[in-house]
Amino acid sequence: MHMQRVPTGISGLDDLLYGGFLEGDAVLVAGAPGTGKSTLGMQFLYEGIMHYDEPGLFITFEEFPQQIYRDALNFGWDFRSLEEEDKLKVLGTSHDLLYQDIKRHEGLFPKMFREIGAKRVVVDSITHFMRMANDQGELREIIYGLINALKREGLTPLLLRELVEGEVLGTVPEEYTADTVLHLTMERINGQRMRFVEVLKSRGSRHIPSKSIFFIHDQGIQVIPPYQDAFFRYQEAISTGVPDLDQLMGGGIPYGAFYLFEVSPELHQEIIELNFIRETVHAQDYFFELTTSSTWQDKLAGCAQSYGMQDEFDQAVAAGNIRILNVLGWTGDKVPVLGEIDDQEDEYDRVAQSIANSVMQLDEAFQMTNRTRRGRLFLDFTRLLTTLDEGYVQDEILDPTLTMIRQYGGVCLGLVNADAIPASARARLLMEADGIVRMWKQDNYTYIQVVKTVNSVFTPICTFVETTTPPFMKILQY
Repeated sequence: MHMQRVPTGISGLDDLLYGGFLEGDAVLVAGAPGTGKSTLGMQFLYEGIMHYDEPGLFITFEEFPQQIYRDALNFGWDFRSLEEEDKLKVLGTSHDLLYQDIKRHEGLFPKMFREIGAKRVVVDSITHFMRMANDQGELREIIYGLINALKREGLTPLLLRELVEGEVLGTVPEEYTADTVLHLTMERINGQRMRFVEVLKSRGSRHIPSKSIFFIHDQGIQVIPPYQDAFFRYQEAISTGVPDLDQLMGGGIPYGAFYLFEVSPELHQEIIELNFIRETVHAQDYFFELTTSSTWQDKLAGCAQSYGMQDEFDQAVAAGNIRILNVLGWTGDKVPVLGEIDDQEDEYDRVAQSIANSVMQLDEAFQMTNRTRRGRLFLDFTRLLTTLDEGYVQDEILDPTLTMIRQYGGVCLGLVNADAIPASARARLLMEADGIVRMWKQDNYTYIQVVKTVNSVFTPICTFVETTTPPFMKILQY
């Protein structure tokens, strides 16, 4: 069933509402004084008249109509002219008179609605109806009756509600009777007050429940959603092996880029690497990895078997399409930790030479790639940085490998647990990364957010679940 939307016309707000309010929904706009409720209401009416041919009414219990005209004109909205054209009515009245009149189907206010063919109405503010009620239950009945009377006239009502000091949403009765709730707040950011809007609910409709900053300019309100779509689509890009993730990232990872995944240790991190390997094999590219463990290839083979990928993994290794290089050259299960070895100077020299040899082999392998078969590099920075000195990783591994992928048109995907590495190393990785994806577990759920890409994608926080079939994870979006 198609749901008719009522666009607010406010830049950014309709994005949070997937196009606008549902037609006929009662919308509660709640906030403390000065948060922009009246401005939002006036702009909702003006945009409806000017761009959607939907006349409206502004009903106020607090201001004289002249003050509404003046405030609207500050934004270039000539409410007087719109009234003369019978597209708008600004009415100053009392809350009890409105309530008693609107309950009668043939009352004065319903007649006004019909005279101009009104589709939108703003009531500023319903806080006054508290004076008519003896308790919360009675207040809820009054608001419910008001909403039903407005809906009966075919209106989409915007009900403004002033929150007094100490009052929070979740405890006010109007919240339960409204179909949609917008919460406006003012918060201090580095000593400066900034305005935010949050869609707390939108009954029967998709919405993005993320707090979004907004500004009041000369032309009205502009909402800046906490996400950004891709500025452009890549002509060439590789898949991560997870289509849902590629979509979030705006098309995958472009050649010549380094993308960093910050992943908490509670998650099955091998899913990222195995999907990357599987996609590399399917694309007939080369997979390379630098590791500090002589047994890591065996570990990956075991994981591949668990995920039903053993045959293609073994075949790719045999064909030389998967190459895992141990930068330390040690054998055995336990890798000595630098700092626990007696002859430090000689050992550091040996390690530096071993790393240099591995990086040289990697460079030679990258030279074999071409536009038909590219190189894809995977680096587990958590393992590298917990075994090697930070300077080795940055100067002897990170810098030369990033030069390689950019020179030869490859791709680097890095994995890191931010809590397990030095803060300075994390800062360097974040600075070097062309793209950043964060995955973490909180309470009983796992979350993912793309915070940086080459084409400027920034997504809301999404959740994901692990599955039993490839790609073994499904991302769930709002």
